[in-house]
Amino acid sequence: MTISAIPTRPSFKPTPEMIAAAENVFLAMAMEGTTRPIVESYQKKVIAEREWYSDPAMSNAPGIPDRVTDPKYAWTMSNDDFAVYRKRCNEERIAAKLPAETDDHCPLLVAENITRLAKTALLDTMAGITNIDGTKAAAMKAADYDKLIDITLRLLAPFVKNVLARP
Repeated sequence: MTISAIPTRPSFKPTPEMIAAAENVFLAMAMEGTTRPIVESYQKKVIAEREWYSDPAMSNAPGIPDRVTDPKYAWTMSNDDFAVYRKRCNEERIAAKLPAETDDHCPLLVAENITRLAKTALLDTMAGITNIDGTKAAAMKAADYDKLIDITLRLLAPFVKNVLARP
C-alpha cells in the first residue's frame, strides 16, 4: 500500500455556535473553580463555629448524620438552624468580597448551575454530530456524562480562543 492509498480522516470544522458553546463551558468552569474554594472555606468555618444538628425528621433517613459536621449536609438542618447558618455564610461571603445576586443566593450553587446550563447548551449544539443532546445526556451515568463533556471539550478546545484574556 502506498502512502497515497491510506485513507485520510475528514477534518472537523466546528460551527461558530459550537465554538461559542465550548467557550461558555470553559468560562463557567473557571468561574466555578475560583468560587468553590472561597465558599467551601467559609462554609467549613461556619460549621466549625458551633454544633449543628439535622432536623429530627431528616436524621432518620439512611445516610443522614444526626450532627452536621460537613457543609454538604447543611440542607438537613431545621429551618431555624439553616437560617442561622445561611446568615453566617452570607456574612462571610460579604467579608470575602464575593458577589451574589441576593443574600439568598449561594455563589457556589449559582456557579455550579451556570456550568450545568453551559454544558447542556454545549451538548445541544453538538447533538447533530454526537446524536446526544442535553436531555439524553442527563439520563447518563455521571461518569459517562463527564467523559462525554471531556471528549467534546477536547474536540473543540483547539478552536477556542483564550476567552479569559479578552478585555
